[in-house]
Amino acid sequence: MDYDSESLSTDRKQVQESFMRSAVAVPYTNDPSDLRPRSSQATGRDQVHDSTRRMVVTFLVFAMSIAVASVALGQGKGKAKEDPKLKLRTVTLKTRDGIALRAFYMPSDKGKEAIPVILVHEWEGQASPYGKLVAALHNAGCAVLVPDYRGHGGSNEYIDGRGKTQTFNLATMNRRDIDAILSADLEEAKQFLKHENDAGNLNLNALVMIGVREGGVLASHFAMRDWRWPSIGSKKQGQDVKALVLISPEKQLKGIGIDPTLMDANVLRLPIMLVAGDTSSEASETIRIAKRIEVFKKKVGQGEVTGLNQQMVKTSLSGPALVNESSEVIPAVVEFVKANVNPSNDVNPWVERN
Repeated sequence: MDYDSESLSTDRKQVQESFMRSAVAVPYTNDPSDLRPRSSQATGRDQVHDSTRRMVVTFLVFAMSIAVASVALGQGKGKAKEDPKLKLRTVTLKTRDGIALRAFYMPSDKGKEAIPVILVHEWEGQASPYGKLVAALHNAGCAVLVPDYRGHGGSNEYIDGRGKTQTFNLATMNRRDIDAILSADLEEAKQFLKHENDAGNLNLNALVMIGVREGGVLASHFAMRDWRWPSIGSKKQGQDVKALVLISPEKQLKGIGIDPTLMDANVLRLPIMLVAGDTSSEASETIRIAKRIEVFKKKVGQGEVTGLNQQMVKTSLSGPALVNESSEVIPAVVEFVKANVNPSNDVNPWVERN
């Protein structure tokens, strides 16, 4: 795609000026009277300023990567630049156990036809490297939410029982913490999208989960949990995940393996995409997972395998490097989502949740 350096420079400058003017994240909270992140409520002025500066820098990096990718994709000065509601923003997700999570949210202009995507980053990672993928999904009409789950990125602090700010220690986090990420962090991410759904900004019934490395374990388990929520009368609670993308998938995270999800019929019936470098450390695990899925799909498909897309890219790259440096990955992921998830009234109808 052709674009000139002057336009790119102008776009970067506009993004930087915009986010320097509004650097503080916009909290998503059940208490509208409390507009501060929890980590800011119990710290001194200097610590608040340091935290804000870190957030500004991370947000600018993420925003600039989206701006560059958007120009490269040929979006130009479209509706997303004219309508403030459609611009990238940070939100603070407050979990039921009191953790304030930072998340990046890129809305869609497709309304009730927008496919929502939750992108789950790798362990010891964060949301910020995925701006290019977010921009490409947004350009395809998706609404994308990328949370930093607890202990990571802008979500590495919490308030203890004495009201003091503490920092998560990734080395000592265990299976109980992973359970909390699934039941509280990712569930709160979905709750945010539920509010967007009821505002008519997306169709939650066409949710896509994308997991990178260990994030694939989390995304798979969340999909399994989501499909175990039954509807209560006319109230829809779960069964919203309609596709799963695993990039450089790992076998386990802190004692929680991906294998239980590979025995769950609801998960295996979903369209699933697997992406890995063919000489990367995750290549063998990706092939193993693909074979497990293929056996199930062949059985239910009477010998035919549908809804399985395996992309083995000729590279040793993995994780965010694979996403950003391989020219094949992002277009393939976008095409998979568009081809396999239909947010129409006939297939995955929009449903009000409240």
